[in-house]
Amino acid sequence: MQTRSSPSLAALHRLARQASIPDYKSLPKSVLYRRLQEQFDLERLQRAASRGSKTKRALSSTESDSTDTDNIHTRSKKKSRKKLKDNEHFDPIMREPLGKNVYTFIRPNGTCAQFNVESLVDYLLCTGDFIDPESRLPFSDKDLMEIDNIAQKADLKKSSVLAAKRDSAQLYADRNFVRDALQGLERCTGEVVAEMLNIVEECDPEEAEMRLLMREFPMFADLYRQICAADATFAKQCMRSWQLYLRGPPNRPVIDEYGLLQDVLQFLRCLEIHEGQPGVWNPIAQQQFQQFGV
Repeated sequence: MQTRSSPSLAALHRLARQASIPDYKSLPKSVLYRRLQEQFDLERLQRAASRGSKTKRALSSTESDSTDTDNIHTRSKKKSRKKLKDNEHFDPIMREPLGKNVYTFIRPNGTCAQFNVESLVDYLLCTGDFIDPESRLPFSDKDLMEIDNIAQKADLKKSSVLAAKRDSAQLYADRNFVRDALQGLERCTGEVVAEMLNIVEECDPEEAEMRLLMREFPMFADLYRQICAADATFAKQCMRSWQLYLRGPPNRPVIDEYGLLQDVLQFLRCLEIHEGQPGVWNPIAQQQFQQFGV
């Protein structure tokens, strides 16, 4: 007799086929159901059938995903080829059309790179790196001479890149040294700014006042003075970024529970006005913290 809990006849036939019962189609449903329960452990057969259907679905999904992935890769390759074809007509430095005055650099592996001569000359003279901007391979003297000839024929009125390489090597070395030194000073000063923020957010007022006044402020003032002495414009740019970092993003500003952050920002603004001159930080710091009795 069929009950609500018994599987359908089609499901029983599938289970009987899995259990290898002969002539299962000729058996009544009630007999087949009872036989599967008593002799073949109906629940185990149902679990095995369920696992098999899940495996089939997973394989089918994998094949479908593989097909989709192949299609995506095919479209990506087509786009890449189109992009490479389009890039052949643009200057790699300025990302503008190459124009009439073009220098073609043949690399050791046989590939060619084309540059607008005017932007290439400006790049070489400004950076002092006489190398291919893309592959970083060095230009030979012959390559630089060819660039000079193209620039001269086009009447660009640019300095010679070959002469700059030969005569201004020390000048470029000094310039690169100053650049690297400024980057190092900026990183060191940034660590001090990060420590200031950490003090404002985590320390109690008394400890924060002492640490800022006795360690962070004088260290920051000394580093900032060195940056100002080397490059005042770069120092102002750094100061703006540090102030923005201390305030935090507009949607999540830094929580200034004890009012210390405003004092730190005021200290930075005063240093910016005085351009980090030596001896300025101490009166400023005392003025900022006089309300605390320090």
